[in-house]
Amino acid sequence: GSSSFSARRGRRNAIFFNLTTSIMLVYYYVWFMFALAYRRKCWQIERRIKIRELRGENLYRLIGESDAMCISQLRMDRRTFHILCEMVRDVGGLKGTRNTSLEEIVASFLYVLSHHLKNRTVGKFFYRSPEPISRNFNACL
Repeated sequence: GSSSFSARRGRRNAIFFNLTTSIMLVYYYVWFMFALAYRRKCWQIERRIKIRELRGENLYRLIGESDAMCISQLRMDRRTFHILCEMVRDVGGLKGTRNTSLEEIVASFLYVLSHHLKNRTVGKFFYRSPEPISRNFNACL
């Protein structure tokens, strides 16, 4: 009798140990997946911030740094560029979007015209995909 009782107790303890271990493994797996998803989300946010900073720096280099750069890239000086932006806004009714300023829309439009480039090439220069470049170009027309 006592050996069968201890054998049952041993099996019960083994089952309990296996069950506890399995539950702990599932818990750690779920925790790891949540941590990984959170970190991935943080990376995406950091990447968006970095791209937004790069876009701002790039736009500043085009229209804020010097007249020589603005003339060589957009074929007009900074003063004329800002007058054109005001005219496009006031007369044409074009506005910036949530993600793209009016100045960037006009600059990308002028960049396409002045260098006779494809949307994909201009998109790389402005850190955008070709689709918003095309959409903004057509809106600016």
